[in-house]
Amino acid sequence: MTDVFEPCLMTTGIGSVPMADPDAGAAFVLDAGVSIPFWPQLPKRGFREQIIPQYAAAMPCVTIDDDEQRVTFSTAGKPAQLQAFYEAYLSEDLEPFALTSESAAGFGAMLRKAAGQTWPIVKGHVIGPITFAVGIANADKHLLYSDAELRDAAVKMLTRNVQWQIERLSPLATGRVMIFVDEPVLAAYGSSTYLYISEQDVAEMLGEIFEAIRAAGGIAGIHVCGNSDWGVVIRSGVDVVNFDAHQYGTRISLYADDVRALFDRGGSIAWGIVPTTGDVANETVESLSRRLDECFASLEAKGFDRDLLRRRAILTPSCGVGTLTPDQGRKVFELLRQLRDSLV
Repeated sequence: MTDVFEPCLMTTGIGSVPMADPDAGAAFVLDAGVSIPFWPQLPKRGFREQIIPQYAAAMPCVTIDDDEQRVTFSTAGKPAQLQAFYEAYLSEDLEPFALTSESAAGFGAMLRKAAGQTWPIVKGHVIGPITFAVGIANADKHLLYSDAELRDAAVKMLTRNVQWQIERLSPLATGRVMIFVDEPVLAAYGSSTYLYISEQDVAEMLGEIFEAIRAAGGIAGIHVCGNSDWGVVIRSGVDVVNFDAHQYGTRISLYADDVRALFDRGGSIAWGIVPTTGDVANETVESLSRRLDECFASLEAKGFDRDLLRRRAILTPSCGVGTLTPDQGRKVFELLRQLRDSLV
């Protein structure tokens, strides 16, 4: 990082919202009272807004099948497609890698509704390269991840996409743009299902995207909706680690040395402290405050200073709110706002 980012309990969301209409989704975010606004993903709008097809349009050798609602790849014609892809990549023209109104209608809606307003930080998001590469298979059930050339292309496609997002979102930010790389697959890192994913792969694939974010002036974050090997995640070089702290908040203290290294290089933790399930109905500001205190206390027991933990903390929901009802989604962000107000 070029300088230390101390969010001091700023709030933001993960991405998805419980609306299908783009303007309603943008209005939801702008009314949510977050410190760091984000563009809304709209999974209820249709298949193209799901996490993999949303970013797949610029990927060579990949087909998005709207009728079957699946994304597949084929190596037929791969040399020619890769040549065209790398020509576009090396041209440094970002438009071929842009989000489209078909797959990310909330992006354009947010730019329109937020026009003329600014915030210190604004947030974008992109699918992680590991989740993308293991989420696409060919007709023989082989994963795109197993094709080294296509895996590299996927990383480079996503680097250009985050650079495009930062360019477009920058007019809304008086400071910087934060990009969260969404890697749900890393919640199962080390399990028997994903033993083929090595720490070197994680570091190289994610590291390239994080560097692209920083090179464009942004802050590089990662969102893992669950628990993970936080040592592997932090050693990838990320600036902000976001996870489901409502369920797993104290687990990160098991990686105290890695968290210390994260803080030493100017990084932060984004605590996903408000649940994004039906359990939100049972939560209060007081119950969430107690849970966050437990998270901080687990690191204090490892020698961390409480004031440093507060300065390097962002507060978020545990995941996106796209699966909730609008009323539930509004409650998530109302609790988030009230929690922050009670702490600052």
